[in-house]
Amino acid sequence: MCISNDQQKLLLQNIAIIKPNFHCFTVTFQVQLKRQALTIKCPSSNAISEKSYILYCALERTLSHLDNLSMVTTFIEHHANNLAKLGISNTDVNLLCDAFYNTLQIHLGNHFTHKAQIAWSYSLRLFKNIVKSYLFNFSNVVAINTQIHKSHRVLEKK
Repeated sequence: MCISNDQQKLLLQNIAIIKPNFHCFTVTFQVQLKRQALTIKCPSSNAISEKSYILYCALERTLSHLDNLSMVTTFIEHHANNLAKLGISNTDVNLLCDAFYNTLQIHLGNHFTHKAQIAWSYSLRLFKNIVKSYLFNFSNVVAINTQIHKSHRVLEKK
């Protein structure tokens, strides 16, 4: 599962658009998080504002390395440890990504094209899968033998 060069370039262009107003972006993100039924202990608005530059750098670094899955996985797992300290749940990971996507949609406006939506959806799905696998031993991969066994049981019932 690898991102295309065009998608990666588009994602980096998108964050360059929001960079001058990244503080505003984090405020909107905080508002979007408050609309979610999160169980995670969210940092205060002040804490997020103080760390907005660090958040931007982490986002940029992650996107810059999406073409190198082993490198980006290690980086995301490192940040997943911070989320774990806040008590993130499996469901929270989805809600966090939904809030981020909604914030992108608001701040990118017309730049949030269909291609951008696909690229962001892909990258957020990748983020979710890495975090859930690392923190919750979750996998969306079904072993072929398990799938064959399920198919045989369904056929036997007919």
